[in-house]
Amino acid sequence: MLVLSEVFDEFLDLKEINPKPSEQSVRRLIEVAGDLPVDQYTRSHAKAFLASYHEQKTSTRRRRLQCLTSILNFAYWEYDIDKRNPFSRIIIKGEGKDVTSREPFSVAELKKLYSASLAYGQLRLILPILGETGCRLSEVLGLMKQDVIHSEDLLVINIKENSCRGLKTENSKRSLPVVSGSATKALKKLLGAKSDSLYLFPRYASCGYLNNTGASATLCKHLKKSFNGKTTHCLRHSFRDRLRDSDVPLEAIDQAGGWSSVGGVGTNYGKGYSMPKLADYLRRIAI
Repeated sequence: MLVLSEVFDEFLDLKEINPKPSEQSVRRLIEVAGDLPVDQYTRSHAKAFLASYHEQKTSTRRRRLQCLTSILNFAYWEYDIDKRNPFSRIIIKGEGKDVTSREPFSVAELKKLYSASLAYGQLRLILPILGETGCRLSEVLGLMKQDVIHSEDLLVINIKENSCRGLKTENSKRSLPVVSGSATKALKKLLGAKSDSLYLFPRYASCGYLNNTGASATLCKHLKKSFNGKTTHCLRHSFRDRLRDSDVPLEAIDQAGGWSSVGGVGTNYGKGYSMPKLADYLRRIAI
C-alpha cells in the first residue's frame, strides 16, 4: 500500500490544481501522524491534524481538512479501499462564528493610502495597484516585468501563471488595463527600479518562490494600524463596491476582478469586454 506522500504525487499528476494548499496540508499531517499507508489513517489522526491548526480561523481549518479529504477520496477510489474517509464530515466547533466582516475603504481613505504609499515606496507601492485593479495580493506580488505591457494605447497587466505562483481559479487568468494615476505611478516606479530581477517585487518573488505570507503580514500590520483594522483584501472588496456603485455591469466587474460570473450561462460565452471598453468602466472609479 502506498504511503500518503506517494499517493499525493499521483494526485497532483492527475489533477490540474494549485498544489500549495494541498502540499501544506499533507506536510502538516505527516508532521502530526507520520507518512503512513493511506488506509491506516484514522479519525484520531484527523482530529490531531485539526487541533494542530487551533490558532487558525475555522474557515482555514475547513479548507485544510477538505484538501486531505479529496486526496484520501482519490486514494480509496483508485486503490479500491473500502473504508470511510476519516477526514470527512468532521464538526469544527464554532465554525463560522469567527468570521470578521471586511469593511471597505472609503474614497478619502484610499486617496490618503495611495499618497502615503507612493511617497514611502518599496513594498507599499503594491497598495495603489491592488486598490485600483482589484487583484489579489499574490497576483500582483508575482508579476514579472514582462507582464506589464502597452496595448491599444493602454498600460496593461497580464495576470497569468508563472514559476513563482499559480492562480486561484481559471477566471483569475486575465488582462487588466491600468487607468488609475496612482497605480500607474506605482508601476512606473517599480519598473524603473534598479534590479536585475525579472520580477517587480524581487524581495518577495523569484523563480519558484513567492513570499506571499511575509508580504501580507507586513502590509496588513501597516493597514490595521493606520486604517482601523483593515487588510489588503479589503482593497479588493472596495474595488468591487466602487464599480457596482458606479453602475458598471456585473460581467465587467467579474472580468476585472477575476471572479466567477454568476450571471447565467450566457456569461461564459465570448471573450469578454475589450481592453478599451473595460478601461472606460475602470475610469469611473480611478484615483
